[in-house]
Amino acid sequence: MPSGAPVLRATRGPAVASIAVSAVGRQGRSGARLPPRRFLVKAVALVIAVVAVGALVGQAVRGNRTVGAQLATTTVHDAHVDNAFYRCLDVQTRSLVSPGQTVAFGAGDLGDLVTLLKAVGSWVTVSDQPGRASVELSLRTMTGAGTCLGTVVVARTRGPGGRVTVRMGTGDQVNGHGPPPAPPL
Repeated sequence: MPSGAPVLRATRGPAVASIAVSAVGRQGRSGARLPPRRFLVKAVALVIAVVAVGALVGQAVRGNRTVGAQLATTTVHDAHVDNAFYRCLDVQTRSLVSPGQTVAFGAGDLGDLVTLLKAVGSWVTVSDQPGRASVELSLRTMTGAGTCLGTVVVARTRGPGGRVTVRMGTGDQVNGHGPPPAPPL
């Protein structure tokens, strides 16, 4: 080993640089002024914080208005009518379809299909082959008692010998006419 070469020794514990090495590249602080780069970083951080707080306040105000609109008397009333309408269709369908029976939806318009799915789609078993379904459900517009806002559920079943039986749902009614009110957007 040549003379004058540093000798490395294994030590226990963390290695600490000497004072001379840790002080390299540091400048003494003069006190009041930040270096331009540090000032820029702090200014950008402040702008981001102000924008974020402003956005949070704006969303809080918007959320408060939304909750206020949803708690308005007309909105609450419309929601109750909407719930009663779909509950009425559900009760009428349960009077026509027994558990385990497969169901097909009649060739009505798309709106009737969506309405039936919203009312009973969670519990009926929809047949993958409509011709083999036990019951075909559809909606019919009628006036008078026993309707759900002027709508009644109709079931068509095919008995022995191909005889078709048509029955209307019973068990609940919602007075009035027309579809339930549209929910607020």
